Amino acid sequence: MTYDMKSCGERIRRLRLEAGLTQEKAANALNIDQSFYGRIETGKKGCSVDLFVQLSALFGVSLDYLILGRCLCDLPEGTDKKHLITDIKELIERLERLRLSF
Repeated sequence: MTYDMKSCGERIRRLRLEAGLTQEKAANALNIDQSFYGRIETGKKGCSVDLFVQLSALFGVSLDYLILGRCLCDLPEGTDKKHLITDIKELIERLERLRLSF
């Protein structure tokens, strides 16, 4: 599975609409320009790791879902989903600490 900006942008758009946010409100929450946010939703611009982490937190979804469209329900049977959720949360925290160190 590979990263597809257009599909990722569409997921972000759907998540924003489900959250009842306008592009302007989402962009403000992320501290980015609304036109840049709009280009992300249309798949014309990609996101930095920092922005993916912020989007993940804003919409309450995993980075795996946000970037690749995979959800825990797509995992092979027998996968320890609780362990994966813990790992994803730990990864988000580590990325946030890394971002703050710069």
